[in-house]
Amino acid sequence: MLRNKKILAILSLLISIAMWTYVMGTVDPVTTKMVTGIKVTSSGDDYLKNHNLEAELTGPEVIDIKIRGKRSAINKAVKGGITATVDVSHCEYGENEAEISVIIPRGIRGVSVLKMSDETETFVVK
Repeated sequence: MLRNKKILAILSLLISIAMWTYVMGTVDPVTTKMVTGIKVTSSGDDYLKNHNLEAELTGPEVIDIKIRGKRSAINKAVKGGITATVDVSHCEYGENEAEISVIIPRGIRGVSVLKMSDETETFVVK
C-alpha cells in the first residue's frame, strides 16, 4: 500500500511537470513582469543644438516599469532592449518637464506598459 502511494506521488509529479511544460511552451500565457534600471535619455537634442542650447536632465536617471503581454513577447522585448526617452525639442529656455516615453523594440506586438516608477522627467535648457 505504501509503495502504491509513492508511485502515485511520482506519477502525479511527472504529469504536473508535463502539463506545466505544455502551458509554458505551447499556450504562451499572458503575464506581467517588472523591468528595472531602464536608462532615461533625451531625444530632439539636434533642434536645441541648432539654436545654441542644450538640455541637462535633472530628474531620474533610470526608471522601472511593469509590462504586460504574452510571455514570449515580453522575453523578446526585454532581450531587445526597452528604452525610455524624453523629447526635449519643443522646450523653452530654463526648467522644463516632459513626459517619459517607453519604447518597446520594433516588431514586438502585444506588450503594454502598465506602470512606470516615474512618468515625467525634469530638465534644464541652457
